[in-house]
Amino acid sequence: VWSLVDVDPTILDLVGAAPPARWQGRSLLGGSPRVARFFTDHTLYQIGLRDGPWKLIHEVETGRSRLFALDRDPLERENLADAEPARVARYRDHVVAWAAGQQATIARYRESPPAP
Repeated sequence: VWSLVDVDPTILDLVGAAPPARWQGRSLLGGSPRVARFFTDHTLYQIGLRDGPWKLIHEVETGRSRLFALDRDPLERENLADAEPARVARYRDHVVAWAAGQQATIARYRESPPAP
């Protein structure tokens, strides 16, 4: 699993250069898969993750989480949150912490933007 934040570190890796420490991405040449995290801000603020076949969507305002096994249910019709409470709790805690870290990073940049 990759994200757009991984493109620049991958390009730098190809030419033998290291990315700045403040970058969030990683080179895709490293090999090991990782969890993809996401957020949306439509009518509900939602955060979530994709981990292999698993997808969690957590509604921040309501506290409701939905879990899907995309390998068996690619249209996300069967919410498995009640059947997998430990997985939901682990994933939810992970994305809540990630979202808090993203908000802290944004606040730091607003206070002191990096030099061009």
